[in-house]
Amino acid sequence: MKTFKRAVLSLAAAAAFSAAIGPAQALAVQSYDPDLIAYSYVYYADEAKTEVLGYASDRCGQSGSYVYVIRPYIPTPYYDQTQIFVCSGGGPYLPPDF
Repeated sequence: MKTFKRAVLSLAAAAAFSAAIGPAQALAVQSYDPDLIAYSYVYYADEAKTEVLGYASDRCGQSGSYVYVIRPYIPTPYYDQTQIFVCSGGGPYLPPDF
């Protein structure tokens, strides 16, 4: 749960930073692989998303120079996902357009 709270706080800080630097930065070209985006998840018991079952988040993995995202098992098709960071060889980072 602490990891989820940190991710939410990081996301809020990035949003505030993006708003402060203006719309020109928001038009920056995406310079990372979309397959390496990690997400946090809130998953639900029902389609209306009224009963929360739990929370989960992705992690980064690396084998040599190969970087990948480790996705958690979500036991239901009803979930919301939020971008939290991008995995890279130097560790996870938060791009300016998040």
